[in-house]
Amino acid sequence: MRVLIYAPAARMGGARAHVLGLLPELASIAPDDEVLLVAQPDLIGELPPLPRTWVVRAERAETRGFFGRLLWEQRALPRLAEAWRADVLLSFGAYVPLRSPCPSVVEAGNALYFTRAFWHVLRREPLRLRLEERARWSLLRASLRAAERVLTPTRAMRTDVVTRLPGLGPRVDVALWGVAPIFHAVRWWPPAGDAILGVSKHGINKEFDVLIAALPFIRRRWPGARLVLTGTADESRWSRRSVALADRLGVLDRVCFTGDVPNSGVPDLMRQARVLVFPTWCESFGLPLAEALAMGAPAVAADIPACREVGGDAARYYATGDADSLADCIGDVLGSPEAADDLACRARERGRMFRWRDNAVGVRQTLLRAAA
Repeated sequence: MRVLIYAPAARMGGARAHVLGLLPELASIAPDDEVLLVAQPDLIGELPPLPRTWVVRAERAETRGFFGRLLWEQRALPRLAEAWRADVLLSFGAYVPLRSPCPSVVEAGNALYFTRAFWHVLRREPLRLRLEERARWSLLRASLRAAERVLTPTRAMRTDVVTRLPGLGPRVDVALWGVAPIFHAVRWWPPAGDAILGVSKHGINKEFDVLIAALPFIRRRWPGARLVLTGTADESRWSRRSVALADRLGVLDRVCFTGDVPNSGVPDLMRQARVLVFPTWCESFGLPLAEALAMGAPAVAADIPACREVGGDAARYYATGDADSLADCIGDVLGSPEAADDLACRARERGRMFRWRDNAVGVRQTLLRAAA
């Protein structure tokens, strides 16, 4: 099978970790497939050696801007697929050519557009952002309808897609994501101190403001409690809002930003924390939650379908938007070593299900269906 993999949009966060974890496994299970990989130069540099049947082409999508990238994907990418004589095109960018010379598979990995809450929250954002997101949603709908198959990382995400676009139901497959092998190899043990870790980009759907609002309640029982957050205080408009809230609540000195941390550095952060908190009101998967489980680390996550599907009974769940609920969940972990140990044991067992090899098997099955 000849495959064109288009992945320039996998620049950060879970999307990047997914591509880096999946591609080596995909090459391992199908070494005879001829693959043309189009991706960011820095992502290509992180990949291990690939089979000789793979051809790699660097593409800097971020330099084109949204409309420049759109034009490239709709005009140049189909020509590239035709020149490669691709049997199937796999896109990790949420978009595919609306007129493709071969069947296409698109990954729907962003749950925001399928969630009513997103469009409600977006009303408070600048006009330019609202218009850009409307344009992306229109193109996403068109791409999903044009694709031969659609991939989602959880059943919850599949439900979101099919609910908004019912006609896609028979064409949507689920291939559960994995985590990097280092998270299975490193074991969490209770550390000293009361550090509470949050791992994620500071985006519109993340509830780091709720986590910060919960901190004064937590500190009444654990005065030494502090938040350790990946990213920077000036990373986005949402991180700046969180910092402003911490300042108003008088807890800014108890909030520490680690800066950008590569995925390989996250296990060290988790081993220094008493609990991993994944605060969000919308997710397609929840990679930091799965990574914590694989290490056997106690985790608190939002009570939403994707987090429930990933965490099962191996995590604690808080009501989204509710700082009191979040503080209670964190307090349950900090206040009871026995409960934390029990949660850690269940987490370690649950974490065994998240492996990129299994994800690669599911992805290739979808490629074969599309190309048939």
